[in-house]
Formats: sequence, C-alpha cells, structure tokens
Amino acid sequence: MLGMLALLVAGGGALLAARLPDPLIPAPTVAITSLDARADQVAVVDGGTLRLRDQVVQLRGVGAPERDGACPRQDIDCAAAASAMLARLIGNQPVECRIGGQDSRGRPLAECHAGRTDISRAMVESGWARAREPWLRDAEGTARASRRGIWAGAFANP
Repeated sequence: MLGMLALLVAGGGALLAARLPDPLIPAPTVAITSLDARADQVAVVDGGTLRLRDQVVQLRGVGAPERDGACPRQDIDCAAAASAMLARLIGNQPVECRIGGQDSRGRPLAECHAGRTDISRAMVESGWARAREPWLRDAEGTARASRRGIWAGAFANP
C-alpha cells in the first residue's frame, strides 16, 4: 500500500492532477428533462407560462396574449382571458411536463399535460393562444374557423 502511495506521489501525480476539476471551468449542470407537480403546486403565470413548484416553464409551441401587449379584440383583456383559460384547463389536476429547449428569455420550453389534456394544443384550440409550431396549426385553424378566443367577432383574421 505504501508503495502505491509513493508511486502516486512520485510518478502518478500528473495523472491525479489531470482528473481534478479546473476551478475556472463551471461544473456541468444536470439538465431537467421532466417536471411534475400536484395541482396545489402549479400556478399560472400567464396564458403561456406555468410555474411547477419552483420552476417556471413556457408552454412549447404557443404564443399567448401578453399583458400590455397588442390584442386583436378591444372588448376584453386578452391576457387575462388567456390566463383564465389556462387555469380552467388545469383545474385541480396534476401537471406533467417534458422539457425540451429554451425560449428567447432562457426559460425551459415544455410540453405539458394536465391529466390526458395536451395543454398547448388545448390553449390553441380554445383560441387563447396562437400556434408557433407547425404541429399546432390545425388547432389554430379550427379556433379561427369557429371564431373562438382572440378570433371572435370582427377580429377573426388579425
């Protein structure tokens, strides 16, 4: 044993030092790939954003009306209506999200489900979010044709 220690100190020191982490290189972070939360651990931030426990996620593929942002309807607060729809979709169900990428603000993009409901698709189908990805364009077309949400009334084609 003492011989091995001497070998490490004498000849293997460079090998040992090469395995030590460099203090100038940040330690790798573990990427979150999924999140789940009970209903009482979920909060609606806005029509396209959820907080699950202490993690904020952006719903993948949707663009919901933002506070103080342009709204195609003048008769209601579109951002508040979108947030209310998202809260209704979740209800008292647990939420499960699969993380994949980041939005332009660095928030995780997530495909989330409340029970069996795909939340992004349901938001677009309800008319309270626009499709930002091709896989949701059919849902937006249905909402537009049915004049739901932001597509209601004279504002069907903003």
